[in-house]
Amino acid sequence: MVPSSGFYLVVSVISIVSTTMAVQVHPVKRTVVSLATCASEYSWMDNAQGNSPCLTAAYVEAACSGTNNYVQPVLNNGQSYTLPNSSNGDACYCSWSSYNLMMACTICQGTNDSAVFEWAGWASGCTTLSWTQEYFPSGYVLGGNASIPYWAITNPTTWTSATFNIMDANATYQKNSSSVTPSASSSSSDSNSSSKSTDVGAIAGGTIGGAAALLFLVIGAYLLYKRHVYRKGVRAFAVNQQGTTFMPSSGTHNRIPSDTSNLVPLMSGPLALYGQSVSPLPQHEITYSSQPQTAYPSLQGSFSPLPPTDMSVYTSNSQRPDIIPMV
Repeated sequence: MVPSSGFYLVVSVISIVSTTMAVQVHPVKRTVVSLATCASEYSWMDNAQGNSPCLTAAYVEAACSGTNNYVQPVLNNGQSYTLPNSSNGDACYCSWSSYNLMMACTICQGTNDSAVFEWAGWASGCTTLSWTQEYFPSGYVLGGNASIPYWAITNPTTWTSATFNIMDANATYQKNSSSVTPSASSSSSDSNSSSKSTDVGAIAGGTIGGAAALLFLVIGAYLLYKRHVYRKGVRAFAVNQQGTTFMPSSGTHNRIPSDTSNLVPLMSGPLALYGQSVSPLPQHEITYSSQPQTAYPSLQGSFSPLPPTDMSVYTSNSQRPDIIPMV
């Protein structure tokens, strides 16, 4: 029986998964050592883990080496450590802590001080200026839970003659004997990717939030505009309605005139007791007072009709009377 292609596919997947799990379960151990040793009188230079400045320097250099191994070499008489150059001058090797620890390692081995370089000579071999402006490069971490002595993070330009020396370093140690563990925003390519993804997410979130805020502002402005238009229309309608209640002086009838200033004067006389008046206009048009006459309030509700009046007094020469009484 010949195995099918699916069988080979399953076997391949199993082998890949097994290899991946083996790598994760058994990571390659980082090897950082120092062949150089310090005299006991320089034990105050050790970090919080008890590592000499030579071994601490190895951890600093290993952070940027890209490999799992770094060996700090021993110095023979008359030798010195290599200055930064185009091949070894990286962010770690050009940092303040690297310079201070390398020079301390040189002195603690008993080598003469002539092998100690000035900071300017050390920094001149660094191709990136920013590398020489921090005690440890950001984005990197020390392996083995290592730390850096406080005196080793000092800016080399503050040393006497801008050159590392035991007197200044010990004075700094006397003021602060602690050690510092550099923190980094990321420690691997995976965390770098995560950090970048977080940045992209934050930017996207800020953009969406800004767009939503702008949308709310536009909607609010539109609602305020509509409200303004509505109120303006209501006021215009009210003004138009008020304008239609005015009665002109032409004599036409209206229920309740809004403005009686243009009404003709009312005629006074006995008929005013009935709340009515007669206009003296020759056209014999009748107008009504805007309000009942109350000249004799005691007579309201109990006034009896007047007796018949002899209308002959209003006529002359058998002509049409000028005034027609209203009862």
